[in-house]
Amino acid sequence: MVADHGEVFTNPREVNAMLDLVRDESFRLDSRFLEPACGDGNFLIEILRRKLSLLQDI
Repeated sequence: MVADHGEVFTNPREVNAMLDLVRDESFRLDSRFLEPACGDGNFLIEILRRKLSLLQDI
């Protein structure tokens, strides 16, 4: 698929590991993220899940 379309899909394990590097920001409700090559939105979806989990705990 990479050769045909130049697409590389990030495994959820890597997404979580990378977001854990900026853990405080990924859970802060007013933080913003720019994902210029979001593909399927793996990073954006996980960030949204993290922020929504905070709101459920309130």
